[in-house]
Amino acid sequence: MPLNRRSFLEKTTIAAAVALTGDCFSSYVCAGDDTPLTTTGVGDVNTPTFYRHDIGASAGRMHEPTAGTDGNIWTSPLDGNLWRYHAPTGDVEIIPLEKLTGRAWKGLHLWPVAYGDDVFLCCPNLSELWVWHRKTGTVKQYPFPHDKPAIYGGFVVPTWENVYFYDTSRAGVLKWNPAMQQGTFFPCPYILSGTLYMTFAEADRHEIWGSTYTGNDVVCFNTHDERWTHHLKSPLNDSTPTPGAHVFGETLFVSDHLHGRIFPLNITSGEWGDAIPVPGYKEWFGYVSGGWYFDGKLYMCHSTWTGGTNSLDGEPHHFLGSWSVFDPETRTFSRLDMPTRDGEERKYLMSDYAATYDDQLYILAVNAKAPQTAIVLRSQPLKG
Repeated sequence: MPLNRRSFLEKTTIAAAVALTGDCFSSYVCAGDDTPLTTTGVGDVNTPTFYRHDIGASAGRMHEPTAGTDGNIWTSPLDGNLWRYHAPTGDVEIIPLEKLTGRAWKGLHLWPVAYGDDVFLCCPNLSELWVWHRKTGTVKQYPFPHDKPAIYGGFVVPTWENVYFYDTSRAGVLKWNPAMQQGTFFPCPYILSGTLYMTFAEADRHEIWGSTYTGNDVVCFNTHDERWTHHLKSPLNDSTPTPGAHVFGETLFVSDHLHGRIFPLNITSGEWGDAIPVPGYKEWFGYVSGGWYFDGKLYMCHSTWTGGTNSLDGEPHHFLGSWSVFDPETRTFSRLDMPTRDGEERKYLMSDYAATYDDQLYILAVNAKAPQTAIVLRSQPLKG
């Protein structure tokens, strides 16, 4: 995986590998929590109030979280630990993976995908699929149906019978039967201009969309028909497309992530509309993500990355504590800033991933500076 896409700040591990049950475990985390910190979007787009919940200290930023149907959100700072955040209660558990699995995981890219009582430990460096069967307390390995796999991550849709992973080395989608623990691989038939990353699953349309990220291809796989249905190439040779996580009618909004703009793409005609500039480009951010879908809007994270190893602020490129909120109906924006505590600087609150559960959004962040507080920004407050 290219370092310039998902590089992370390696720090001395200070997160204790212990299970937490919602009790205060750090005087820093608990101080001032009687009055929750809140924030709302500022601009032309109305957003709900978001509530900050500090959940511990992390060795680095949190990577690709996924939410299971039981409300558990799984993520990892790639320090060898797996984090479980229970959205309804706010309970946190930190699981040492080496103790759980018998092998070291520190430094390996991990995308945990939850289905029922199983947690699939997706890692492109491993030639087998490691699955934690929580009900039985066992971890097993299952073979992939094709050679030289690099299974980067995947998607679970509650109404779908199968889990879907994707392979970055072979450019394809892997349908996985969780009852049989067996898979079927569907290679992408198109000639692509770069490495393919599948971005999101569209439940009602039975589709999984992706792009070549630093190429100019946008593709789609239909899970119902089990065939690839779209190959839509940007007319711009230097485009860096990432599709936003929802299809609005026949329109897919595609971020040109290193050029600070969004293109509306008609997925039926293949026509690309005029660019929509994202406010703040090259003022406070250099990179814009494709976006997470929530409450009819797209929520897009940002970093200082401007391509290669370059950064907008002259420091090593890093994610930021501010998001853009885009309304596809009005094609306007608001800016959502992470609320800060005394001594914190928002620009160092590395926030680059989110997860949805029960029609609510949960945005993750980690302070790059000591004490490296891990944060969940919730669209719904904790009860009680």
